[in-house]
Amino acid sequence: MAKKIKSKLGRPKKGQTQINRSLVLDLAWDTIQKVGFSDFRLSTLAEVLGIRTPSLYNHVTDINDIFREMKKRALRLLGDRLEAVSKLTVGNSGRISQFLKTYRGFSKDFPHMYPLVIVSTELDPELKVLGDRILQLSLDAFQMANLDKENIHKIRIIRSFVHGFIDLERESGFGRKESIEESFQKLTESLETGKLW
Repeated sequence: MAKKIKSKLGRPKKGQTQINRSLVLDLAWDTIQKVGFSDFRLSTLAEVLGIRTPSLYNHVTDINDIFREMKKRALRLLGDRLEAVSKLTVGNSGRISQFLKTYRGFSKDFPHMYPLVIVSTELDPELKVLGDRILQLSLDAFQMANLDKENIHKIRIIRSFVHGFIDLERESGFGRKESIEESFQKLTESLETGKLW
């Protein structure tokens, strides 16, 4: 977390942290991780930095600029995690299981950032590159050669299964005593074999 700045005006004094875009975005990430997007305020961010809210606009355009940067970071982080596990499971029969476990793990580790990675990136060229990376890793995990019409449908079905499970789990939708982990394992097995039951 950023060191709180005491001086509100002028340049930082010796030993004080220099406020820049990277620091503002790092602090925004940490804050959103704690409070979520609905409770995130620019004024809170400015207060922690020890500056007035208008001074933030020297570093970010507006709150939407921050949210877009958070989406970029979340997509990059998820992509890094999925790529790391894909390298460990090359030729391994458990690659789909590990891929899905990693995806679900991201949703648990970053509950406030997870919703950002499921929104389409098609209309933003910079975000699309990050989204396409995750898509390619998904194709590789499920051994799909290319993104033809049939595989688009398969990827949509897989995403629906996995996100539906994650969403229900996040919202405490599984109230019965039976193991949620066992249910997720069965979901994984069904996607590995192509058979629902």
